[in-house]
Amino acid sequence: MYLKSEEICGAICRGEDVSERVSQIEWQLKGHYKKQKQEMRAGEQYSFAYDQRVHAWDALYDVSPSVRAYWDSIYPHIQTPKGRYSALLRFVCSREQFLNIPQTESVRLLRTLGWTPGDVMAAFLENRHDISTLTICPDAVAEAVEADRDTALALLEGREYDRLFDRGYDACRHFEWLDFMYLFMGFDDKAFLTTAHRRKRLCRHCQELLERLEHRAEPWEEKGEREDLDFSIFSGALLKQKHVMASAAGQRLRKGNENNGYYVLSFHVVDEVRGCGAALRFDAFNKSPDYRDEERTAREVYLYRFPYFLPFDDVPLCWRCEQRDLPEDFVKKAHRAFSRLAGFEDSKGRKK
Repeated sequence: MYLKSEEICGAICRGEDVSERVSQIEWQLKGHYKKQKQEMRAGEQYSFAYDQRVHAWDALYDVSPSVRAYWDSIYPHIQTPKGRYSALLRFVCSREQFLNIPQTESVRLLRTLGWTPGDVMAAFLENRHDISTLTICPDAVAEAVEADRDTALALLEGREYDRLFDRGYDACRHFEWLDFMYLFMGFDDKAFLTTAHRRKRLCRHCQELLERLEHRAEPWEEKGEREDLDFSIFSGALLKQKHVMASAAGQRLRKGNENNGYYVLSFHVVDEVRGCGAALRFDAFNKSPDYRDEERTAREVYLYRFPYFLPFDDVPLCWRCEQRDLPEDFVKKAHRAFSRLAGFEDSKGRKK
């Protein structure tokens, strides 16, 4: 069923009529989702909540009655917050990977099916400190914030964690949300940051955040003709694990999400003073020192600009830009860094 679902997704991307092919596997899809519903109703939530994989059949929501019926009705049967957030991530990542549907569009769909803006915010915070190869894009989280400012502000103030998370309040999640609200969303009310909190760690983080807010990236402008470098050479490149990890460490590249305890999905070249960034996104590598020398495929390079740097594996759409929007010396630096990371050049810049 998986291979057939994947083939159907490919046909959808090519604009082909897939109704006949879907009808051939509809009985399998119906049986699969019926079993999942039965397990959830019986309280067997573990496999559902901790499923960290994308599934091609979940991407068939728009063409399969069985897939649509499942996702239209499943929300009330998910008994744990972890289950809600894992389901959300699987759905949006499956549609993105197999159909190139933006996560923002899929999150909007899920919100019509029961998921709330608070679920989206909590899924982001849960995922940032999870061991997962799935991610949720900041743009979708920003839309959730705008849709439910009350929950966003409650999380900023340290409230609602008991309702949204199995283990209640967690300082790391709270700090992550403070950073997101002030550095990414541009929330300008600094009352919470200047309050004398009882928790010393919270006071320290608020002070550090205030200091960061004083150093917004400087506006940059460069005129004149320049050479465009080819970043498309990195898409589809096979990356070797040990070389990538050693090269990234030697060049002091930034990880997209340092808090992921097991996987690394992107490396970044960053200039925080000028607000410039470049990210090479790839299929997940195990970042443990005991990893084997496996190969993974590079997906794409994203060039971006920011007022304050936050590390994301999914570079926000509102940050992304073209080469001409970044200083030429930074673009060249990023190209060299990724060339070394991919094994196209050695540490001295010589082509292999």
